[in-house]
Amino acid sequence: MKFITTIIIAFLSVTIGYSQNNTIWSLEECVSYAIENNISVKQSELSSLLQETEITRAEMDFYPSVSGSAGLDYGFDKPLGKNSFNNSFGISSRVTLYNGNRNKNILKKAKKELEINKLNVQKIQDDITLRVVNAYLTVLYNQESVKIAKEQIKIGENLVVRMKGLVEAGAKARNDLFQVEANLATNEENVVTAENNLDLALLNLSQILQISHKGFSVEDVTINLESAKLFYSDSELIYSKALSLRPEIESAIMNIDNADLDIIMAKSGMLPTVSASYQFNTGFVDVQDALFQSAYLKQLADNRGQSVGVSVNIPIFDKFSTRTNTQRARIQKEIAEYSLENEKTNLRATVERAFIDAKTSLKTFEATKKSVVAQEEAFRIAQERYNLGVLTSFDFDQVRNQLVNAQSSFIRAKYNFVFRSKFLEFYSGIPIKL
Repeated sequence: MKFITTIIIAFLSVTIGYSQNNTIWSLEECVSYAIENNISVKQSELSSLLQETEITRAEMDFYPSVSGSAGLDYGFDKPLGKNSFNNSFGISSRVTLYNGNRNKNILKKAKKELEINKLNVQKIQDDITLRVVNAYLTVLYNQESVKIAKEQIKIGENLVVRMKGLVEAGAKARNDLFQVEANLATNEENVVTAENNLDLALLNLSQILQISHKGFSVEDVTINLESAKLFYSDSELIYSKALSLRPEIESAIMNIDNADLDIIMAKSGMLPTVSASYQFNTGFVDVQDALFQSAYLKQLADNRGQSVGVSVNIPIFDKFSTRTNTQRARIQKEIAEYSLENEKTNLRATVERAFIDAKTSLKTFEATKKSVVAQEEAFRIAQERYNLGVLTSFDFDQVRNQLVNAQSSFIRAKYNFVFRSKFLEFYSGIPIKL
């Protein structure tokens, strides 16, 4: 029975793994899976859980501490031969009434740290999203490259068939057939190279998703760029939106807020601490003397005692610890402020560079689109001339290669522009969709 169960589990594992890796993945599925299963994201989420425990600990500092005690003592071989037995019990509680609002500020800082951790998780998720989108578009680009290469195979095979007929009819020399066959072999080599690049692109995407690349494939997406244009005409508007949306900016601002809290807490070291306490004690004593002996429970009741107290701890000289801590906190705030400015500078540089890249890629896309149209017409005319025997196979192949190069440049420019424009939209708060 155990053997059969093991076989069933192994079969299900293989089946599930096969099913998962042979699913055609959409862009949304890739992004969602990467975010949910990425190790870096999981580590950051665990850091947030750790910070939640810090919040709980800070909240507990507002509650009083309670402790109990119990003692048992037996004395013997004392002078006069009297042995003794003592038993005591006690309970005490202590609570801080005022300590310069340190507990309150510690709780505030812990909550802000949790928000910062969540923003860090979001930043990692955003980075993964852009990586997935870029890798996904690279796969689509290579898929189109494979299609173009395979189309050339069909054209090359037709040319070989036609050339064989011309050679057999005596209209062309056998050397022309060898040239066409050599060109076909080159086309086949180009297909192998294109398919290898596609496999590498799929491997890269699967590694980002952290899944096996065996059987992995993506959904074929038709991208319409007939009315291609930038979402914005000015990078400044994108930057302004990104300032209010990007998690790294918000995180840097919260770090400054925390630095302010650190300064306040450091200064509170000069303030007094007020605490309240309560104690309850009782005990039993037996010294083998009739005058002191009494029932155990009665003694516990008779010996009860309680006390309530308030204490004030006023710092007089702390070896300049408070002043030093305050100076350190102020320096940390300045560092946090410079970090915010650095994040803003980096964000502006990223947006402006992406905007220029998007404009350039759009111009390149428009130029390559015109080039493809022109090369397709040139290829059509060359094919007619070749069929009439006016154009040699070498010259025809030169025109065909120019068309292939134009098509490759076009699809490269297309997907480059798509990524650049989607990158800008993403920084503007618009979800990425193809």
